[in-house]
Amino acid sequence: MPITVHAYSEIQDEELRTQLKRLYDTSPEFGDGDDAVQQLETAMQQDSLIYTAEFNQKIIGAVWVSGQDNTRLVHYVVVHPSNRGRGVAERLIEGVCEAEEQKGVKHFKPGCGAIHRCLSHLGKI
Repeated sequence: MPITVHAYSEIQDEELRTQLKRLYDTSPEFGDGDDAVQQLETAMQQDSLIYTAEFNQKIIGAVWVSGQDNTRLVHYVVVHPSNRGRGVAERLIEGVCEAEEQKGVKHFKPGCGAIHRCLSHLGKI
């Protein structure tokens, strides 16, 4: 399944907001999708980004990235349940690393065990 990775520094588009809410509704880390998007918007005001994995213009995965200088914390990864087990998270995190390394980032910190496994497999930690 070919996915594309996109970075967003703000959520202005209503379709993006709706898709992110639906996706994060499936995440146990937040009360619901609205809660996740509200926390994300607050984080974005402090220079966090969200990277999405998209297939046929639909968001099927997302991960938050925050930090300054040459280190990034990669956290809150979620993949839609119907796309789990297909390598989406690892391809998303690989795309994040490539994009962030082009900005001069040299170090990645995992926000959970799943991200740690992906970063380790990619040789980033």
